[in-house]
Amino acid sequence: MRALFACFFVALPMAATAQNPICAPTGEIVAAAVEARKAGQGADAAKADITAGLGAANAPFAPAVQPLVDWVYELPQADLQKDVAGSWVTQCETQ
Repeated sequence: MRALFACFFVALPMAATAQNPICAPTGEIVAAAVEARKAGQGADAAKADITAGLGAANAPFAPAVQPLVDWVYELPQADLQKDVAGSWVTQCETQ
């Protein structure tokens, strides 16, 4: 997971704090990807749906959708029963 964070933080450089403004919105993307995968939706359709549903406030996070969805779809199926999005946010806030 750290490798994905390193790659993502290079794309959106910001000071890492416990209140890092990218953690919650990217956590929402992860949560949506997990739900899409659980529902049987393909990764490409999930990327399109999540990107389309970002809204104006989260539009700057559109470049993060593809790598985050790819990451979620690479997780073992058993991991989807865990709080993937919560773990993402926790890890993000420690960076």
